[in-house]
Amino acid sequence: MRLPTRLVMSAAVRSMSDGARRPLRGVVFDLDGTLTVPNLDFKEMYRRCGVDPSDDILEAIAKMPAADAAAATSVVDEMEAEGRRTLRLEPGARELAAWLARQGVPTALVTRNTKATVDHLHATLWAGLPPFAPAVSRDDAAFPPKPDPAALEAILEAWGVDDRGSVVMVGDSPANDVVFGKAAGVATALVDSGRRFVEGGADEGADVVVASLSALGGALHARYELPIAAKYQSGPSMKYPTPENSSPAGVAAAADDVAALDALPAADLVA
Repeated sequence: MRLPTRLVMSAAVRSMSDGARRPLRGVVFDLDGTLTVPNLDFKEMYRRCGVDPSDDILEAIAKMPAADAAAATSVVDEMEAEGRRTLRLEPGARELAAWLARQGVPTALVTRNTKATVDHLHATLWAGLPPFAPAVSRDDAAFPPKPDPAALEAILEAWGVDDRGSVVMVGDSPANDVVFGKAAGVATALVDSGRRFVEGGADEGADVVVASLSALGGALHARYELPIAAKYQSGPSMKYPTPENSSPAGVAAAADDVAALDALPAADLVA
């Protein structure tokens, strides 16, 4: 069930109107179900891999005997390759990314999908847009999966961000994305695709709830000072040379020499 944008946005804007606006230092995105349309049949994947639907499939495969794990991994690789072939962006994804780029806002990605899928996204659907940097996939062995905040901590360090509330984590899963963001101390935005109802219905206290990516730009604009706007508002003023008048009347006026002005012919006073 997807909530109407108008209703969700009104609540979101109200929630973001409290307190002074802080600069927006970066936006971190989830991939599947947030930026891209879900296209993997996980029920079939679990069935073919012989994993109970209540288990985490990657963790379950890691615990299998070597031969079973290899067979299950082959199934996952096959289905994810097909997923790349049919990958599509959610409505508003490119427009939001282009808007953030124009505002000078960096973006990053944290996904349980593969590096191959992230590379495919950058090369195809994301072509012409700034790539996500950093882009953390499940192939980055240094980071445990969401909602462990380690990957987000690394992004904050890479960006040199001290004010964690100036970064927003955006995702469609309260249990993974919102909890992930809160564990790292950043602001959170839930794209309410309906996944939260599968996870129990709670939004886990997301700071912003929007019905789609198309609504997120306005929500961010309402809460944050954008870098480009801040640059023009707080940057140094343009300096121009003081206008000079080298005519006899101008020199006398600058010196406040009333006697010299009185002595000048009328023609020298009009210029």
